[in-house]
Amino acid sequence: MCLLMVFIGTLLCGGGLLAYNSIQSWHQDVAKSLTVQIDTYDKEGQFRGDKVSTDVENTLSILRTTPGVLGATLVDETQMSELMAPWIGADISIDSLPLPKLIDVEIDAKNPPSLEQLKMDLNTTVPYATIDSHRIWLNDLMQLSNRVIQVIFFLLMLLVLTIIFTVAYTTRASLNIHESVIKLVHMMGAKDFYITGKYAFYNLKRSFVGGFIGFIFAIPFILILMYCFKSASNTIFQTNFTPLQWMILSVWPIFVCCISFVATFKTVLSYLRRFL
Repeated sequence: MCLLMVFIGTLLCGGGLLAYNSIQSWHQDVAKSLTVQIDTYDKEGQFRGDKVSTDVENTLSILRTTPGVLGATLVDETQMSELMAPWIGADISIDSLPLPKLIDVEIDAKNPPSLEQLKMDLNTTVPYATIDSHRIWLNDLMQLSNRVIQVIFFLLMLLVLTIIFTVAYTTRASLNIHESVIKLVHMMGAKDFYITGKYAFYNLKRSFVGGFIGFIFAIPFILILMYCFKSASNTIFQTNFTPLQWMILSVWPIFVCCISFVATFKTVLSYLRRFL
């Protein structure tokens, strides 16, 4: 029983840590960068020509003199082609597409610029420039990850309750089976705490062995999960665990053993005091 509970719980904890790491990574990414885009076509759909280059120069000048901005770089056509390749293919030229000019802005995470003031400065000089701080779609991802963590925590709580009820049920069944032996030992002078301790420590040994095996079985699945996330995306998901997180993960089987010990102890002691 403990083998299965530790196995499932370790997988859930590993998934929760992956989601938590991804949230922290996304927060750092949002805090360190933003993008400014400059439309190359006006509202009537006409190409703006040389005005685009002027707007790019003015935008770069404003950005580089804004407090909190560490650097601003224009995304060239080669980089744009690489960005668009997954959607339109590598063989299609982007020259014929109405793509805006993009400026990658690196900002100081400890002393970020005021986005509202920056928008006002850009709108005054470059009305066709807009700021994308990546917060809209990243906030959706972070909300989804937060929901995943909450569901995992809820499932872990259900798992703990399942362990408690299962241990109590199996212990009570064992007590009923060995009732005559227990009464005999009790009549010979064995105290309630002595009998309870024997039951609890015996169950603790079995739980420790089962928990260790379940934890060992779960580790390869977590490594496979981390590899799949890393293969799917090197930037969206943070797949590395810190040494502290590995230690937290290894605490789960110990926690299950402790729950099993306490549940056994309470069940046996309650049984003895009620029926003997």
